[in-house]
Amino acid sequence: MVEVPAVAVELVELLAAAVGAGAAAAVGVVLEQFGLSAVSGGDLVLGAWAVGMGLIALYVGLVGLGYEQALPRLRRLASGE
Repeated sequence: MVEVPAVAVELVELLAAAVGAGAAAAVGVVLEQFGLSAVSGGDLVLGAWAVGMGLIALYVGLVGLGYEQALPRLRRLASGE
């Protein structure tokens, strides 16, 4: 079996966390825009749902994956641990 260096594994994990954070944040922004458009068009229930889901997606992307996952991995790689 081939041994994979720990740095390579850590880089792949960092890349996955960063891509996931970006994707979740992008989905959150799109849902927020859709929700505001739906509310201004008169569909309050759909708009409120979309805004709520957008906030959750933004939280997951920025805090859950970005701040709590990607940033500590980046700091650990930068410090050489």
